[in-house]
Amino acid sequence: MSGMNGEPSTAMAAALAAGPSARSDAATGLAAFVDEHYDRLLRLAWLVCRDGSDAGDAVQVGLEQAWKARGTLRDAASLRPWIDRIVVREAGRIAKRRRSLVARLFMPRQDIGWIEPELADKGLGNRDDRIALRAAFGHLSADHRAVVALHLHEGYSVAETAEIVGAPIETVRSRLRIAKDRMRRDMGGADR
Repeated sequence: MSGMNGEPSTAMAAALAAGPSARSDAATGLAAFVDEHYDRLLRLAWLVCRDGSDAGDAVQVGLEQAWKARGTLRDAASLRPWIDRIVVREAGRIAKRRRSLVARLFMPRQDIGWIEPELADKGLGNRDDRIALRAAFGHLSADHRAVVALHLHEGYSVAETAEIVGAPIETVRSRLRIAKDRMRRDMGGADR
């Protein structure tokens, strides 16, 4: 039901964007999309909000918002970035309002086993480097984590990332540069 690179098929995207007369086809298309992309969306939301239950909430609310706004989807080829945008924005909203800094410092860390290994670059070498990478990533703000997750983890271009997060291209470039600099600093130098 999907094309190359996990892109949704045109028929499924068209079914999602269809009006009320094609509601059962759209529901089938949405169910297929959710089955195919739920884990990826959950991983993306987790990278932004760093909490498993918050990530699940962001995906659920994002998919509900997408379903309600499906008539506004103009181009079937843009279904994946459109839904990614909705989920990332919701994850960012949840991350910003969820907890104060003090609460986050004293809250036990929640690991989701299938997310952690994908975040850790196997090319980093030893376990300490992977732990340092996760810690450095976790210290970033939700806005910075969103652009890093979309651009470096999901492979969106800077322009696509800017469109998804709703920020100018230069702001996204700046957030990426700042995030990389902070992560290098937190990991102990530019040699990593």
